[in-house]
Amino acid sequence: MEEKNEQRRGQKFEDVETRGAGTQFAARFRPGFLATGVGSVPFVRAEEALRLIWQSVPRAPHWPQLPKMGAESAFVGQYLRALIETGVMEDYARPRFRAEAGDWAERMARFYELYLAAEAGDDAALEHFGFSGVGGEGLESFCRDIEERGTREALILKGQLSGPVTLGLQITDQNRRASYYEDSQREMLVKSIAMHARWQTRRLKAYGLPVLMSVDDPGLYAVGASTHVTLDKSRIIDDLNSIAGEIIGQGGIPGAHVCAGMDWTILFDSMIKVVNFDAYEYMTGMLVLAEELERFLTRGGVLAWGIIPTGSALNRENRLTLRQRLEDNILELVRRGVNEERLRAQSLLTPSCGTGTLSPEQAEQIYGLLKELGKELSKELPIGAD
Repeated sequence: MEEKNEQRRGQKFEDVETRGAGTQFAARFRPGFLATGVGSVPFVRAEEALRLIWQSVPRAPHWPQLPKMGAESAFVGQYLRALIETGVMEDYARPRFRAEAGDWAERMARFYELYLAAEAGDDAALEHFGFSGVGGEGLESFCRDIEERGTREALILKGQLSGPVTLGLQITDQNRRASYYEDSQREMLVKSIAMHARWQTRRLKAYGLPVLMSVDDPGLYAVGASTHVTLDKSRIIDDLNSIAGEIIGQGGIPGAHVCAGMDWTILFDSMIKVVNFDAYEYMTGMLVLAEELERFLTRGGVLAWGIIPTGSALNRENRLTLRQRLEDNILELVRRGVNEERLRAQSLLTPSCGTGTLSPEQAEQIYGLLKELGKELSKELPIGAD
């Protein structure tokens, strides 16, 4: 059985290796419309979430983010353990940097001592950049499930973490200034996320399958907006590369998800390999960058289509209407110069966003559509097709 699974995986994936410091990879990841989720689901019990995930996306399962469990499992609070434990930040529910503290320098020193130890390979130090007990319930349940039942049909495992711009714009100091604008705070935030990326990728790689690690950073929509004129594109790319580099260093595939319109060249020009966008609401922004998308795909990049709506449009759609919408969008990209064969081979399917704020019934509906559309498309284009 295991030999057959290994043969199937070998046909569909090649080893992903870095080639220098850029986004060039020695081998190509060609998922052929493999379906996976974004991350969050509206359950309190991990068992319910895992049932839905393995039932709907068994070939690319993801661990479930469970924001309804509380602040330590929420989008912002989940990735802050090392920052809170070292005292540079407080409160999972309303996190803020403690820059006003009289011993701020000592707190920063504690953080950097921990970070440098983890970076140098100290596994005990690295553990502090993982999840807290409550915050890690989704991942731990996912791992226990694999250890008890195996990886089954899975060809790849998916993890996710919150991105630096979104966290940096939401987390402030005592003066309510966004931490992303304060260099020392931004640097600690990015380094903490990067070490978490190393920790989580390593954890999932232990199960012997390729790992896609997605940086969820919806705050990237703000780059170029009049309300955020001081956000610097080159700095953001450097920060994303710091995180992607840790994922690649552990043998993972770095991705990014943004469920809003943005300047997609930020991701195309970074070390990110998989760009996951809301193809239902924000297709126009991708169409105008068809030339840049073609270059990204030519370098081995993958486009993840968030084609299953997670908003009010959900009740107006079914498998047939979503398939037609997808095909129309593909044809328009091809008309604008994107190679169709390459695009289809280097595509994933996802919901347009996470489902953590929705009802369980809506999540079931979304994952059901994702399963139906993914099965239909994968029959037409085998994963790994050249």
